[in-house]
Amino acid sequence: MKTLLSALLLAGLTTGHAQSISFDFESATAGMQGYDGATFTVVPNPSSVGNPSANAAKIVKVNAGDLWAGGKLTGLPALNFSAASSSVLSIKVFTQEPVGTVIKVKLESPYTGEVDAVTTVSGAWETLLFDFGIPACTGSADLVLMPQPFTAGGGKTFYFDDIQQVAGTIATPLAGLPLTFETGATADHFFSFESAQLNVVPNPQVTAGNPSATVAKLVRYLGAPYGGSKITFAQPIDFTADSEISMKVWTSAPVGTPVTLKAEKPFWGVERSVQTTQSGQWETLTFDFAGSLNDMPTLAFLFDFVAGSSQVGNGSAQSTFYFDDVRFASTLASEELRGRSIAVRPNPTANRWTVDGSFGAEWDVKLFDLHGTLLAEYHSPDGSPLEVDATAFPSGMYWARLAGQGEFQTVKLVKQ
Repeated sequence: MKTLLSALLLAGLTTGHAQSISFDFESATAGMQGYDGATFTVVPNPSSVGNPSANAAKIVKVNAGDLWAGGKLTGLPALNFSAASSSVLSIKVFTQEPVGTVIKVKLESPYTGEVDAVTTVSGAWETLLFDFGIPACTGSADLVLMPQPFTAGGGKTFYFDDIQQVAGTIATPLAGLPLTFETGATADHFFSFESAQLNVVPNPQVTAGNPSATVAKLVRYLGAPYGGSKITFAQPIDFTADSEISMKVWTSAPVGTPVTLKAEKPFWGVERSVQTTQSGQWETLTFDFAGSLNDMPTLAFLFDFVAGSSQVGNGSAQSTFYFDDVRFASTLASEELRGRSIAVRPNPTANRWTVDGSFGAEWDVKLFDLHGTLLAEYHSPDGSPLEVDATAFPSGMYWARLAGQGEFQTVKLVKQ
């Protein structure tokens, strides 16, 4: 009876507390399998620089047509990344493939999640970190290593070593909007997917359009067209009082590049897309979620993407996007207008708006609809007010972008 009770107790402890995994490949390792024509074996270490191990695991994507080939470690104890003490998977990687090569880790049997990391060197060992802090993945028995998905194999070779769970940071969810990166929001609050990578970095261009010192940076590497990053708040996003979300964006991608915000909950989401009107300058984009549900706690950020898009990233400057000051539009409008006596009369109007930017010198107005489409442009050579004709537009909400003396302001206009 004592032996039986001890066995039952041990089984209960094993089930309730999943083991932290660790593989060094110094000897034959059980459960290694290649798939989709790839080989996955233990071989001598190709370089002792940065990794003194005698052996390492080697994956060769043999067939050119198998884009998602890789290797997997099967039959593991239930993988658990829900604790801060083991929420990150650390893996040493060596490949001759170019910098920016994507390495994907998937948890399967059953599928519970996946995370990407990107190489920063070629022909040398480096340690890549795969942060599972959000979501908290638990329960899978297979660990899948998928080097450079979406890319043909044909003999491409990758080495892996010292796979282990290490401590990470599981950020306490923020209450909700606004999102700024001076205080509050950090990269740990976001979960990036499909080869997108998000970091919090210095503002690339501090101007009146965005004087913040710190902003979010998202780079899209080769992956699915919908690669992006998302944040889940402690409370659902409430669109009752204000259905519009504004966000400052900077990119060197061409004017007209789509930007999409998606409010989400499990198995449901609402997307709103607009287009950039500037390249190499900060601008404020507005997304109207009128009519959306108020039970979605997650906000996803997708750049150069709209529904049905086939455009993928490549890690270049034109696949790089900075964003900041994500908030309800009514809050943004009141903050942007502080310190400048901007007047719009009448507003609402049935015919025309008179816009006085108070720039004191040459300035311009651009009129946009809520999808970011440029409708009209006006120029004042001497700082005088401008007449913006509304007669050709249907009733609804519009945005005027005022620019002069190196400053940018955004004003909401209403057509009756």
